[in-house]
Amino acid sequence: MEIFLRIEILLLILYPVAWCQYDISNVSPGTKMSVNDDMFVSASNSFSNFAVLMYPYRNATAGGPVRCNMRFNTTDRFVHSVAVIGIAKNSTVNNTQFMFVFAAERISTKTPYVCIGIIVESCISRNLCTDMSGPDNHQEYFLIGVNKNGTHAYGFTSTFVFNLDVYANVYVVNTTTEAIWPAQGFIPHGMDVADDWAIVAGYGYTIEYKKDYAALGCLVNLTTFGKASCVPITSESTFLIPSDVTTYNYAYELSVGIRGNKVVVGVQRLATIAVLYKIGTVLNVSRIHVLSFIDSTSVGRVVDWADDTTLAVLVENPYDTVWSKTQIFFYDENYITMTSPIFSFPNNQQILGSRLSRPSFARFSITIQGNMAILTSSADILVIPNAAPGYASRWIDTTERVFVFYYVPKFCIGGTYKNMTSVGPCQICPPNTRNPGTLPYGITQCIPCLNSSSSGFCPLSSLADIDTSSINSYSQAVAYPESGDTTDVEDLLIKNVFQLSTNPHCLIISPILWTIVVSGLCVLFLLFMLITHLCGCKLFIKCGKKARQLFKQTDIIGEGEMWIGGLATLSIIVLVSFSYWFSASFIRRYPIESVNEPATFACDQSILNAQFSTGLELLAIPKSEEAQPMFTLLDQQAFNLTIELVNTGFACDSITTQENLVSSKYVPLTMDCRQSTEQATTYVTVPLPKHLTTVQINMSGPYWMGAFRICIRGRGQVSTNYILREMDFCEFYGTPNEAIGRLIYVPIVFIKNINMTQALEQSDSTQYSGIWMPTFSTISLSDEDYYTDFGNYLRYTASLTIIQVMLDERPFYMKNIQQPIVRTAELIFHGLLFTSLCIELFAFSFLIIKLYFTPLFRWLSFLWTTFRRRCLHCEDTDLSLEGSLSTGALSQKIAEWRAKNKQPTPFKAESDIFNVSQDNEQRSCSTSEHELDSIQTISKL
Repeated sequence: MEIFLRIEILLLILYPVAWCQYDISNVSPGTKMSVNDDMFVSASNSFSNFAVLMYPYRNATAGGPVRCNMRFNTTDRFVHSVAVIGIAKNSTVNNTQFMFVFAAERISTKTPYVCIGIIVESCISRNLCTDMSGPDNHQEYFLIGVNKNGTHAYGFTSTFVFNLDVYANVYVVNTTTEAIWPAQGFIPHGMDVADDWAIVAGYGYTIEYKKDYAALGCLVNLTTFGKASCVPITSESTFLIPSDVTTYNYAYELSVGIRGNKVVVGVQRLATIAVLYKIGTVLNVSRIHVLSFIDSTSVGRVVDWADDTTLAVLVENPYDTVWSKTQIFFYDENYITMTSPIFSFPNNQQILGSRLSRPSFARFSITIQGNMAILTSSADILVIPNAAPGYASRWIDTTERVFVFYYVPKFCIGGTYKNMTSVGPCQICPPNTRNPGTLPYGITQCIPCLNSSSSGFCPLSSLADIDTSSINSYSQAVAYPESGDTTDVEDLLIKNVFQLSTNPHCLIISPILWTIVVSGLCVLFLLFMLITHLCGCKLFIKCGKKARQLFKQTDIIGEGEMWIGGLATLSIIVLVSFSYWFSASFIRRYPIESVNEPATFACDQSILNAQFSTGLELLAIPKSEEAQPMFTLLDQQAFNLTIELVNTGFACDSITTQENLVSSKYVPLTMDCRQSTEQATTYVTVPLPKHLTTVQINMSGPYWMGAFRICIRGRGQVSTNYILREMDFCEFYGTPNEAIGRLIYVPIVFIKNINMTQALEQSDSTQYSGIWMPTFSTISLSDEDYYTDFGNYLRYTASLTIIQVMLDERPFYMKNIQQPIVRTAELIFHGLLFTSLCIELFAFSFLIIKLYFTPLFRWLSFLWTTFRRRCLHCEDTDLSLEGSLSTGALSQKIAEWRAKNKQPTPFKAESDIFNVSQDNEQRSCSTSEHELDSIQTISKL
């Protein structure tokens, strides 16, 4: 009895030890999944089950995929690898069979064996299994593959290799590895099979005692199974610990993919991707690419060809995404760097649903037609069919409890296009092109925008061609007026009264012009009176006397003594009347808010009876009782924040708003949202809880924004002498030819603007008005530099766009004061002074005339009269001489004249002639009565 107990205890100890060699929950070792265009198979040792998909990429209209669970017929099985054959060649129309092979071990005896699995669409299945060796022959790596024709299966381990005729279920070759591997202790880690050759990647050494393991790529001829042609994949000289190579180690995995004569090998431990070419019977290493992502813990554990020129590489944690812990990067085979992926999976157009909870990808494989399947670390399956141009395969959400998740080709979303067949996403439209996303067909080339570059807004990833006039910035902020150069009413009166201009309007309203016109009429009247006196017209002389008497009564210059002063008074009246008109009109141009029309009474039509001053004052300074209500109204004004998302496909159901608090805490905010599909614009309005806060708008989805406009609005209010003005500001944010980045910070700083308008009359109250004035800073809007430095594929890896609007207030406010230049009483006084000035100016003019011009006129008149008399005397003498017939007659006449006048002797005669000439001159200076009256008239001026 004691012996039996010891045996049971020993079995209980040894049995778990045997099971520890088989990690049934880890689907990463080996190849636990295989796929072609007809069939998908994955093995789950933890569930003792094969997940089988027949027609995995068939669309729903053709019947869709057929899913089956093929249970292990025993629990004593550990599956290392599977390889699909697809539709069996001996299938019939009514009985389509699907076949696959798998390499497994019996856990209890460590016996490796190979099975052929056969299943039909009704999920009826069977296995045909054959042991490969005896017990206690545990294999850390047991790889199996199928040729392209699906007729033979090939297996590789560290101790044996085989060639299985699938349809005959006969092993054509089953031998040890000494005849195959060129190096001792070769451990295969990855393989892929072509038609009649295979590539096996593993670790081997050439010197037994050194065990200098190195990564090798071996070309195996599947027809002869002769000695493999191997080449080093890397050139490292680091010593590898043998136990890390001979037993399964996650970091030492290798992966192989074949496309034509090209081979790609992934060396995870070194983050290396090697591209090799099969040339005849040898391999040639063409290029070796080393990738080192910042946050990556694994690069190249699985690699494959997406098409003839594109490579797919599994990278773990390259950048933290919301969908998975790993990504598949797709590269051009000639350009493999950290920043050169063409695209990655998943991305914002090809997401993983929340059902998967950020899984890791254990395996993926791409078929010859470009379809892809992924096995996650939780044994979930993703089926991603190849999508035609204009389409992208996108996640189909489901609430069913399933382990297979499908992607379906759908039209490219708005703002994107696709011109090639691939499993990747659509690309964003270039600038000046668009895709509205509402067309009934796939877009292979974006539509050119119609508007010109000056009036249209059509940047990167556009959905519509938007007129820029509908999204302009506008502001209520205006520069506070500055006081004019002249703020003295007397200066203004003189400037506007005594000026002439060539401007027609200024000329018509010029007081000095009309004063000159009236003065000219007065001069004409004066000339008229002079002419009538000279002509001796008694009627006009009589009327002139009455006029002079009338003008004397209106004389305010000579105090009623000069009738010509009355004429000048008319000019004074015109000048003063214009000044009174100007004064009366000018005083009404206050305050500036009440001035709606130009000043037609002045040459400067913007003239105001207002002077302005502005300054800054700290909010911490106590306010006066009169001013405090204005500050209270401003602090109580409610704000509404509106964000217009321009040229975007974000719908209202993908947008949330929140108020950010301390640390990462936040409070959701209610919002009003509407979307204009035609304008490709979404309008989001959020009532702000307070003035100083941070509001965040979250937009989820694969879309981009061409631009956005932020508007802040608040209702106005009137309370007695206090006016809270309505606030309405909008600021446009956008960059030409670029899309808005994924994370944008918009600081907006408010400043109180308070206007004090003093009353025109001292007895009236001061009017207050206030408004909030936001100031917008220049911010970084685009991520293009980031994409240029780190890779264009990154623009497709984020599905969350955030705009944070941070509101703050300045610790000071603007105080603007408006006061009149002149008030009513002061203006009346200045008007009287100006009237007195005008009278004095005219009186001064008369004084100048009396002192200087009148004597000058008299002297000139005397000279003119003398000159005239002499001219008349000379004319009479000439006529006398011309009438004489001879000299004798002339002498006789002279003698008679002398006798008659009793002339003396010649000497005495000369003296008498001189006296006569003096008398004649006196008589020539005498004037007629009419001439004397005219001179007296002039003298009275």
